[in-house]
Amino acid sequence: MRINNYEEKCNNDLLIAHISDIHYSKFFSKRLLRRIINELRKTKPDYICITGDLIDHLGVTENMSGLTNFLGELSKISKVLIGLGNHDIRSHHKIVDNKWYEKLDSNLIVLNNSSYEDDNIYFYGLTLDEDYYKKEKKNTSILAKEISKIKVSNKYNILLFHSPINLEKEEVTKVNDFDLVLVGHAHNGLTPHIFPGDFGIIAPCNSFYVKNARNSFKSGKSKVIISGGITKLALSTYIFHLFNWMYPSEINYIHLKEDKKS
Repeated sequence: MRINNYEEKCNNDLLIAHISDIHYSKFFSKRLLRRIINELRKTKPDYICITGDLIDHLGVTENMSGLTNFLGELSKISKVLIGLGNHDIRSHHKIVDNKWYEKLDSNLIVLNNSSYEDDNIYFYGLTLDEDYYKKEKKNTSILAKEISKIKVSNKYNILLFHSPINLEKEEVTKVNDFDLVLVGHAHNGLTPHIFPGDFGIIAPCNSFYVKNARNSFKSGKSKVIISGGITKLALSTYIFHLFNWMYPSEINYIHLKEDKKS
């Protein structure tokens, strides 16, 4: 497992754990889920953020006990905030119920175009429909329009969204008023960490040499932090998922530090 640490200025000292792209399926490793739980129990973050693709496909919702038990264990550690990805909402002609996330335990906060705030911080989870992801790179204006509708608070503002693609476009940066944006989706561009930079070899948009597929970058006033994901090659990649062992699962820790000078 790979641990990535980031530090950002805030009005409070807080620790956020950020994971993404679990891509749970009936063949998912219970041992891996236990390792994640044990790691987060050690660090005891103030918030655990999951930025989408908790499931690999809607068919797994018939046997979700492994995932729901995992999420329940996380909620005993700290507050869990969940954003939704394209795999979580993908339609399927055999699946009538695609609102599986509405049945999760009430201790789990699913931010489906909704917000959560407390005394310290404000979170908003943006969900875009499946059509957005089908031709994602051409849909910059859709993302810009939806972000522009969100009213941020006077607290530290965090956006949970699934994808980093388009966040660097000028149309989006002009309306992005969040302090921090947490995303996943790109699976690190299937690029080993020995290579510096943020490029990815290939990303889910089926593009080669993708910018901003890993690590972090700026979008307007926002710092965008990308999760490399728990799973890089999911079951839905067919035979390629057998090579998932080549890529470590990742947890990001974002250390929000109070600016003593302000």
